[in-house]
Amino acid sequence: MTKLILILFLVTIAVIACNKKAVPVITSRVSDPPSPAKRIVDVKPDMVLGKTVFMNRCSRCHDLPKPEQYTALRWEGILSYMIPRARLDEEQGVHVKAYLKENAKK
Repeated sequence: MTKLILILFLVTIAVIACNKKAVPVITSRVSDPPSPAKRIVDVKPDMVLGKTVFMNRCSRCHDLPKPEQYTALRWEGILSYMIPRARLDEEQGVHVKAYLKENAKK
C-alpha cells in the first residue's frame, strides 16, 4: 500500500513538473519601449593613442596583424566586430579606427 502511494505521489509530481508554466502575455502597450540612443562621439582621432590602444588591448587575445595587411574597407568590417569584443569605448574605437585606416593597405 505504501509503495502504491509513493508511486502515485511521484507520478503526480512528474506530471505537475512537466506542465507548461503560465507566462503573462502583453496584449497591448501604452507606449513603445524606448529605443537605445546612439551617442555620437565628437573626438579628434589621435593616431598615437590609436596605436597604443591597438597594441595593448588587441594583443591580449591574439597576435597583432600588421595594419597594412588589410585595406581600409576590410578593417572597417573587422573593427565593427572586434571593438565590442575588446570592450573598447567609443572614443578608443575612434582612435583605433583612425590609426588602422591611415596605415591600411592602399
